Amino acid sequence: MLPASTYGYREWRAAKLDCYPESAAELVMGIGGLATLDSGERAAIMASFRRANMAIYSCRDATPDRAAILTFAAKFGLLRLDHHLCANDDGIAEVTVAAGGVRGGYVPYSSRSLSWHTDGYYNAAPQQVRAVVLHCVQAAEKGGQSAFLDPEIAYIRLRDADPTFITAFEHPECMTIPANVADAGEIRPAATGPVFSSDGPGGALHMRFSARKKNIQWRGDPATTAARECLADLLADEDGPVLHFNLAPGQGLISNNVLHNRTVFEDTSAARRLLYRARYFDRIATS
Repeated sequence: MLPASTYGYREWRAAKLDCYPESAAELVMGIGGLATLDSGERAAIMASFRRANMAIYSCRDATPDRAAILTFAAKFGLLRLDHHLCANDDGIAEVTVAAGGVRGGYVPYSSRSLSWHTDGYYNAAPQQVRAVVLHCVQAAEKGGQSAFLDPEIAYIRLRDADPTFITAFEHPECMTIPANVADAGEIRPAATGPVFSSDGPGGALHMRFSARKKNIQWRGDPATTAARECLADLLADEDGPVLHFNLAPGQGLISNNVLHNRTVFEDTSAARRLLYRARYFDRIATS
């Protein structure tokens, strides 16, 4: 939660920086299985969320079960699924290399690298993605490592650098994703909105962001440009707060839609990278 008062913000900032992990390994915790999460395991995941808005779980029962992902998510109040274009009927997307079809035209379903982003940044305001579960069924033979950053840390670092960066990123016309248009017509209209927003005064911080170079329009004022450059420097800083992790089979990330990316990877006939992803309009409350 972002405190409304200046004094409250200073206290919150100090506590947030003090408990933020130095490596992703600090966020890894073992659980018996997705469908059998007990109260102690849930409490440990919630403690991780209070540190970084995310947790990495490692299942002792690594058997992939799509329904178990939904059961697991519901334990944290995640119920409203984003049934987006590339999701299956149950709301879960199979993030793997797609040779064709609907998924074939989108970078997440290829072996290419993914630049920094939050999920669903192209969604309209009422359908913003606030939480994500990403479960690894099969890792790639080589590559496919992800990096993560809590948006609250990004906010703090940007505000420390220059408070006008926050003002720029809160502008309602800060970032526009053009309409997605196919031969059959418009799939999704253009989406314009801020990078940073909150659920009312003192509410939880939400971030929508993409570092992609094409098919994105930024407000052209100097403050927005400077804020983007500052954020890019933060995300590229090898000694900064970015966390790196390569999910193994049976492991997964549950998060309040944190910033993330992915390196290029290579598949083989014996190891075809596959992750299940469920996106939610709900957010996991940390206080």
